[in-house]
Amino acid sequence: MTGGSSDEEKRVLLVDDDMEFRALLATVLRARGLSVFEAGSATTASLLVENEHPDLVIVDGMLPDLPGVRLIEQIRREDSRVSIVFLSAFWRDLETFEHLTDELDVSLVAYKPIEPIVFAENILELLSATARRSDSIRPLPSSMPPDARESLRSKMDVLREEYARELPNKLDELEHLIEASREQREAAAAAASAAHRLRGTAGAYGFNLVGSVAGHIEDLLCEYESSPSQIRRNFWDDIERAVIDARLASKAPGLPRGGAAVASDSNHLGTILFVDDDADARRTATALLKKQLVDVVVAGSAAEALHKAVSTKLGAAIIDVYLGEDSGFDLCAQLRALPGCEHLPVVMVSADESVQTRVAATHAGASLFIEKPLREDAFSLVVQQLMDEAVAQRPRVLLLEDDQAFSDHAELLLQSQDIETRAVANPAALPEALEAFQPDLVLLDIELPNTSGVDVCRALRMSIKWQTLPILMMTSHVDDHTRIESFRAGANDFITKPVLEEEFFARVTVQLTHARLLRERAERDPLSGLMLRGPFLEAFEQRLSEARRHRRSLAVALIDIDHFKEVNDQFGHASGDSVIAGLGQLLRHRFRNEDLRCRWGGEEFIVALPGQDASLLERALGRVLEEFSVMPFVSADGDRFTVSASAGVASHPDDGLSTHALIQRADARLYEAKREGRKRIIGARHDLEEAETSRFRKLHSA
Repeated sequence: MTGGSSDEEKRVLLVDDDMEFRALLATVLRARGLSVFEAGSATTASLLVENEHPDLVIVDGMLPDLPGVRLIEQIRREDSRVSIVFLSAFWRDLETFEHLTDELDVSLVAYKPIEPIVFAENILELLSATARRSDSIRPLPSSMPPDARESLRSKMDVLREEYARELPNKLDELEHLIEASREQREAAAAAASAAHRLRGTAGAYGFNLVGSVAGHIEDLLCEYESSPSQIRRNFWDDIERAVIDARLASKAPGLPRGGAAVASDSNHLGTILFVDDDADARRTATALLKKQLVDVVVAGSAAEALHKAVSTKLGAAIIDVYLGEDSGFDLCAQLRALPGCEHLPVVMVSADESVQTRVAATHAGASLFIEKPLREDAFSLVVQQLMDEAVAQRPRVLLLEDDQAFSDHAELLLQSQDIETRAVANPAALPEALEAFQPDLVLLDIELPNTSGVDVCRALRMSIKWQTLPILMMTSHVDDHTRIESFRAGANDFITKPVLEEEFFARVTVQLTHARLLRERAERDPLSGLMLRGPFLEAFEQRLSEARRHRRSLAVALIDIDHFKEVNDQFGHASGDSVIAGLGQLLRHRFRNEDLRCRWGGEEFIVALPGQDASLLERALGRVLEEFSVMPFVSADGDRFTVSASAGVASHPDDGLSTHALIQRADARLYEAKREGRKRIIGARHDLEEAETSRFRKLHSA
């Protein structure tokens, strides 16, 4: 048997037991002109390899009847030439990696979740006649005709919408299997299998955080399977909380269109690449990162790190300065040279704390430096800072351009930098697009049908709402008069066509950064990092209007720090500030990006969850306040202390239809929580219990 086909159309065998993952990836591969065969088991795959002679085989790491590595060994005994790609959410250890690449001649080792379009480009590269195995090019999906690209986007949107509708049922099934596992250990294998499917597939459909949490659940269940008598005390509580996290993440808004796999759960940091030639350090880092529900892929050398970086969407890299014969500084530069990794956040790690080493790390482009041995507290702070950067809202750019070819090109350039874009060709459509899209930057062509971009710019500056909106003018005219008129009209910057990509990115990035800083200063409380009351109320009114219009739930909680005056009196106002900052940090990191979190005033905070009911907010907030109650604080005199908080929860429509009614009801329940002894959350269920108790007393006192 020999792999390959003489036809121009290349043949790909996709082996994965998850039908939904196969459907998504096969759709993208077929749109690229490939002939795709599918198999859900190693047995079926073996028959297809023998009868169909594929040019390339994509093998998942966990199949129902055989591990993916064993299937690859079988294929290699029959065919030494067929290209093989190993795709898994599980097998990430160095030993497996070396066995696959060195002994089994696997062309590419990729890790779920994948970006389907980027992954398809890698597959095309492997199949091309000139592709070399050392290549790490990840081209933009710009080689497709516009009609074909639009058709692919539509198909992917349909598949994602179907998956989003089914996701709650999948989580119900997982929760049911977990409950069965508590009673019968043998059921844990089925639960782990369900978690494994979510781990690999949810991210491909845009629900990265769901996949990450499912991976954590799978790891816990595997731990339970291996030693059921030695599980820790809070083991099942941890799994229950993880399921709640997954449900929260699954409720994120719909996916934007755009072709690339865009995460709907925008809290997701992405995979962290940890590189260290010390196996103990890799194990420690893996445990610490998984504890914070962060995906991690490890490497023991620079070469392995680069290979894994090509096949994994990285959120950040943590690199040891000394990698045996390799230099961590050199690896940093090599990673930054990869397409899509130009702005990759890098953290350098070393036991050498000298000034020279720190300076060298800065020159290499590292944003942070941490010392070895790794300490959990310092490592957690680093991860939280990386998450802060990752969960920042994707910038939005609105493009007013009547040249369709230039508009498509600019959109692809912006999307390659993870910038959300929307294009309009007619100036008459601009007002509606501004209101609906709420851009952070407008790219405005000067030459427009029936009007001038300069006049459009003047009109925008006459509106109070858009007076500070950054505007970047574009034109093929480079005379001084045009430039001067553009700036007089209120433009922030000016760029000439044809655009140089590096200059285009630089000018766009400067304007977006400036806009973000101004917005954060105007909307954020500097101590807690949360929204101020004014911006919160404006955003809350918008979410509430959407909830009324679509008949959806919306839950809100008012939170107050217990005995805060005593903290200030006993430990000083600086300690009080640290308490406010601590609770603010938890609220920032423990909810979805689209959830609203605000410092209401003083020691009061408010949280609103669109699309959620009060019971889910109570459970999620209960975890946060429990975590806050054990958070250690240290006064200026060295005294250690802890603080608790109380909360009241209300929801639309049960507790009211207006902002005032909902906040008033939450405030009343917060007061009740204080009256009942603090360190508790009072919600609608408490009102029902009180009513039942009161009715019972009346009946028995008559």
